[in-house]
Amino acid sequence: MANVKVAIRVRPLNVRETADGGKLAVQVEGKLARIRNVKLDGRSEGAVDSREKLLEFCFDYCYWSVDPADPHYASQEEVTALLKNSLLMETMVPQCQAMKPSSCVA
Repeated sequence: MANVKVAIRVRPLNVRETADGGKLAVQVEGKLARIRNVKLDGRSEGAVDSREKLLEFCFDYCYWSVDPADPHYASQEEVTALLKNSLLMETMVPQCQAMKPSSCVA
């Protein structure tokens, strides 16, 4: 059975999205991504609309690339490097475990 890992990267709004009045709808906290339905902002609780205002999803990796001043900021280069290293480690460890311990370099 395949072992699938899922990563997300939240990027800043682009010029067109900002000009069109777009709002950032995703927040990241650790491996948790919260998606806010901005179309429901301003409506009172118990409105006729039954859609959820806030949805939460867990992922293997969540990266925040919206504001470079944020301490949790991850650039595209950092995200790529982190995912490459993670993939490499997950690929190499099972191979090393199958070999003699003295033939593996950590």
